Amino acid sequence: MNDILSTPSSYYWVDHGPASDYSPLRGEVTAEVAVIGAGMVGLTAALLLQQQGLKVVVLEAKRVGEQTTGGSTAKVTAQHRLIYNQLVRNFGEAGAHAYAESNQQAIQEIRGLAERLNIDCDFETRAAYAYTRESDGVASLEQEHETASRLGLPSRLLRGEVGLPFSVEAALCFDNQAQFQPVKYLKGLARAVVAAGGQVFEQSRALDVDDATPCRITCADGAVQADEVIVATHLPFLDRAGFFARVAPRAHLGMAVELTGTPPDGMFISIDEPTHSFRPVRGSEPLMVAIGHAFRPGQENDHSERYQELERFLRGHFPVSGIHCRWMNMDYDSPDKVPYVGRMPLFSRHLYLATGFSAWGLTTGHVAGQILANQILERPNPYAKLYDAGRIKPVASAKEFVSHSMETARDFISDHLGAKPRLNPEELIPGEGAVMQVDGGKVAACRDRQGQLHLLSPLCTHMGCNVDWNRTEQSWDCSCHGSRFSADGQVIHGPAVKAMTPKGTSEN
Repeated sequence: MNDILSTPSSYYWVDHGPASDYSPLRGEVTAEVAVIGAGMVGLTAALLLQQQGLKVVVLEAKRVGEQTTGGSTAKVTAQHRLIYNQLVRNFGEAGAHAYAESNQQAIQEIRGLAERLNIDCDFETRAAYAYTRESDGVASLEQEHETASRLGLPSRLLRGEVGLPFSVEAALCFDNQAQFQPVKYLKGLARAVVAAGGQVFEQSRALDVDDATPCRITCADGAVQADEVIVATHLPFLDRAGFFARVAPRAHLGMAVELTGTPPDGMFISIDEPTHSFRPVRGSEPLMVAIGHAFRPGQENDHSERYQELERFLRGHFPVSGIHCRWMNMDYDSPDKVPYVGRMPLFSRHLYLATGFSAWGLTTGHVAGQILANQILERPNPYAKLYDAGRIKPVASAKEFVSHSMETARDFISDHLGAKPRLNPEELIPGEGAVMQVDGGKVAACRDRQGQLHLLSPLCTHMGCNVDWNRTEQSWDCSCHGSRFSADGQVIHGPAVKAMTPKGTSEN
């Protein structure tokens, strides 16, 4: 088996998607609606609002579609592993039905948008399977099938052959689901926003929002004044209403593999542990994209064994001829399994958000974009109540909320009180890093693979938790809320919006 860490680290969909080159925001602009974040939620809402005659400005910290969406498996499906029994327990039959219906409807609406806007995004119908290889898992699939069928979903329970090169005990199949190239799709939505009269600014990270009337969004080299603001940044970078404590960060590792034979005809996810999710890629060469088991970011400084586990699974069951690329992606889980979408509770009536997609943010991201657009347009939406950002589900949420809060608190206390190694930063070899005690204070020290030494404050610029060195990804990761920084402290992934603070000097 080849050294997986020698494989390029990049998102497959970004590498094989079209480029965009919208200019950064310079100076001041005005709009009726400002959308922060050019992912599935933000661009869906922006397009719907612009098409209704509102002037919309979209701010993207990096490039359109090249963050979380670009690192997904890109399944467009209502088959979200084992979720519908949980939803019935958490929200009742009516709530579970609303979730099922909204996601099924989103599949057709995404297809319709791609067709009407002539977005060539490799959209194709596929069946989606949740499978088990263990006899103990069959009962869970049987119960999920019964619930899904009752909710009107296109569910079939299969035993034996499901088109995989290994045997399964059972599989739950949802017919007429879909997959696509997500970066192509989002670049197409951005073009449509601009064609309808909106503006898109890339490399324009929002740093703050003053929710006066009108609201004012500040970026490094400019500002936007808008009547309404949608914060579609995966986890809100604004620390208002406490959403950083209501959702839990999740990391997972992915890779694209080249095959010598035909990939399986369908989209698959295991209900067994460790989880494996995979799907074919349409193109001239046989390819497959796969995601491994989820874990909490910032608590491991070496992910090589996780990559190797995923590689062993793929090579052990498919005719893998090579690893095209690998990556780490982030997501946030809501405690009751439904995203929070709507007006930011307790604060300005002009701020809106969407977060907590639990790794199913394509169909639910489309639904969220619709809900937000409808609320700004003051139009009813049949699913707004289910996804309401202000909802409180104490029974459904208590255990998960307490577990996440205790883990975050434990990490924070350990970061600030725990002993750190007394090492000399000069002794670090290329690729190594650690939080060290240096001259009586803590320093985040690393030497990048080019040999440059970086000395930084170890505090995450979001809420002050300590970061930890991720040797595999060559990044500083925060376990509290999932922020990630490059070796020299630049923001890779929010909610942090400011770079880590340099400390001391750096040398070659």
